[in-house]
Amino acid sequence: MQLYEILTIVAIILGPILAVQIDKYIYIRRDNKNRKLWIFKTLMATRGAILSAAHVEALNRIDLEFSNGKKYYKVITSWKEYFDNLCQKQGTEEQIIIWSTKNEELLANLLFEMGQSLGYSFDKVLIKRNIYSPIGHGKIEKENELIRQNFLNILQGEKTFPVSFSQNDLNQDTVNKQQELQDLLITYYKKQNLKSGGIENGSLH
Repeated sequence: MQLYEILTIVAIILGPILAVQIDKYIYIRRDNKNRKLWIFKTLMATRGAILSAAHVEALNRIDLEFSNGKKYYKVITSWKEYFDNLCQKQGTEEQIIIWSTKNEELLANLLFEMGQSLGYSFDKVLIKRNIYSPIGHGKIEKENELIRQNFLNILQGEKTFPVSFSQNDLNQDTVNKQQELQDLLITYYKKQNLKSGGIENGSLH
């Protein structure tokens, strides 16, 4: 059997196998890139609504999809910096404003590095400024974050729930009812003590 005949037989046998493997390799690469593109496009589309479920989901998939190569090292580094700032605890309204401003800068850095790794050439200014986000939505997000943080501080015992009464609220009728309730409670507990033998030697008349 001549060499070309052997090569022909080998090609006939291996051809379909190689074709399947090559097709599988191309599919895996395409699928990997599509998942990365989904994250990038979702974050870009929701960068004006960072509390949306889609934005949060995309952030949580970064470690899973961008940790497989030196090509994405800057993406992971930027994500770690952004994540670290997201986890910083804030108290006052002023601190929240400073924290939010830094978040915007770090998110822009993350999207810039992610875009570079995927072949996009957006600059940071465009990423930060070219956003359509209604003023009302931004106000609602900031108010919700402030409310959430203050309630968290109350639940953790770091703040108290503010309660105040005006002089008009404390009218004489309210005072009389409070006094009546107090007298009833005192009378009740005295009777309970008498029943249990807590008062001895006729000390209570």
